[in-house]
Amino acid sequence: MFNFSGSEIVFLLLAGLVVLGPERLPGVIRQIGKLYGDIRRTTQGLEQELRSTFDEPLKDLKSTADSIRSGFGEVDAEPSPPMRPEKSEALTPEQLENLAGESESKSDG
Repeated sequence: MFNFSGSEIVFLLLAGLVVLGPERLPGVIRQIGKLYGDIRRTTQGLEQELRSTFDEPLKDLKSTADSIRSGFGEVDAEPSPPMRPEKSEALTPEQLENLAGESESKSDG
């Protein structure tokens, strides 16, 4: 919670000793320690409660994201429809001749 280094703690103890005096300093340190322990226990309990509450929805969200992510990795082996004219198989010979005639007239003009 608080990231104090050793020198900072020593400085705070010396300042407390000067301000509070040697009689009151141990009692204040005990009270601060108890308060810190209570706050820490409360936050740990809250964290565990939040984790248990959101655990199942997060698992569902992760599985959905994984399924979407895996879908993007698939490659279609067949060419797309514009590269593979499927309608040409259903054309009659007369329609094919008409299409061939149209393409010849476009290339001439």
